[in-house]
Amino acid sequence: MKKTLLFILLPLFTLTSCEDWFDITPKSELKADDFFETEQGMRDALIGIYATMADEKLYGGLMTMTYMDVLGQYYSSIGNTLHSFYYAYNYDYTNSTEEARKDGLWKALYNSIANANSLLEKMEANRSALPEGEYELIRGEALGLRAYLHFDLLRLFAPSPAMSNGLNRPAIPYVDRLTNQLFARLTTAEVLQRIEADLTEARSLLAEVDPYGPHHSDYDLDNLTGIRKGREYRMNYYAVTGVLARVLLYEGSTDSKNQAFTYATEIIDSGLFPLISSADLSGTDQNGFVQENLFALEDVGLEDNIVDIYFNVGNTSSNYLALTGNTLDNIFPASLSMDYRRLWWIETSGSDNLITKYNYSERVPLVKVSEMYLIATETAPNLTEATEYFNQLQYHRGLPNDELTAENIQDKLLAEYAKEFIAEGQTFFAYKRMGMNVTPVTKRVLPDAEAVYVLPIPTENTNFTNQ
Repeated sequence: MKKTLLFILLPLFTLTSCEDWFDITPKSELKADDFFETEQGMRDALIGIYATMADEKLYGGLMTMTYMDVLGQYYSSIGNTLHSFYYAYNYDYTNSTEEARKDGLWKALYNSIANANSLLEKMEANRSALPEGEYELIRGEALGLRAYLHFDLLRLFAPSPAMSNGLNRPAIPYVDRLTNQLFARLTTAEVLQRIEADLTEARSLLAEVDPYGPHHSDYDLDNLTGIRKGREYRMNYYAVTGVLARVLLYEGSTDSKNQAFTYATEIIDSGLFPLISSADLSGTDQNGFVQENLFALEDVGLEDNIVDIYFNVGNTSSNYLALTGNTLDNIFPASLSMDYRRLWWIETSGSDNLITKYNYSERVPLVKVSEMYLIATETAPNLTEATEYFNQLQYHRGLPNDELTAENIQDKLLAEYAKEFIAEGQTFFAYKRMGMNVTPVTKRVLPDAEAVYVLPIPTENTNFTNQ
């Protein structure tokens, strides 16, 4: 079966003149019924969701190492209007290029959601075609992906809970089925509730059948086959749990933070995703950090589409992305020159400092165990426990112990986010969650932080297809 058949459902999204409503309608269902009648067809449909997510228009580019990290102010070498990300760097979302780019993200994210909904709907009618345990695996995985995609839409296009009345303001539609009906924009709080519900169900489904779950000792993890092969970096039980910890931290209430701590430490205590040590890194293995991934995407086009274009100063294009010396010093002060991340992820070329994280790997990390240590640090019941989790991460980054206080903990966490998530797209969202009006990476003051952190929702009628 050709790869193109994986994308059997092309959604049509129409924004009406009233911005409160979104018409989400299937445009075509080419051989959909036949496609989902077999076990292999459903497996292929699931792989197809990952394929769309790995595209450079989503997590193979814009949602990670390019656009999102431009917004995070990493690439301060962007100096003139000829650079393709100049207006993004200056948060000018009204510029025609930027409007098209962020509208494209909206479309691509909802397109992936439509594919997830197609799988979830069609597999119910053909459940008997799946062997024991496989229904739970596929459904749990698809629910986790749907929640993950909605959460990033929320973080991009909606007020955060940290903003004034942020939980109760209009956010985005939560699209959980294929239908001709109109979908209303829910509030931020309502979207978070729907996300958490999907993730909670996914956890429950995956708990008993996922080799990367609570019963991992029952499996030979080095010799998994079939749909269970490669689950160490797919949307497995612990990946779902990690996303849930991230979502609950974003929600920000005391109860949600306490639950985030429980989930983050569950992952840490599993021992399945160990932090790297110096022995894991060598001159021939610059991919040693991949063992820390809870969820990652394989992008076979990463070198051609991203690395050679944006992270190669020798490219004839002027669009390469680099950290200036000042930015690099802000992230990694001279006293932290031994930091493994500085040594392995960045290479200095003249006056530019280029990202090398993806020179040796096609795997794009979306959720890492290191984030769980930072969540545990931020949500721990006391500073003593917080310091323990923080210093475990410090040790595995080649750094000495540090002391956390009530006064310095936020600054310490922000500094770690800036180091840990270079070229991964998470730092901008950390600033938004914490309500920062000064970007820690470049010390840039944001006169209107809300206008920076809440991207405008598309305002024109648009066919949401993958054409």
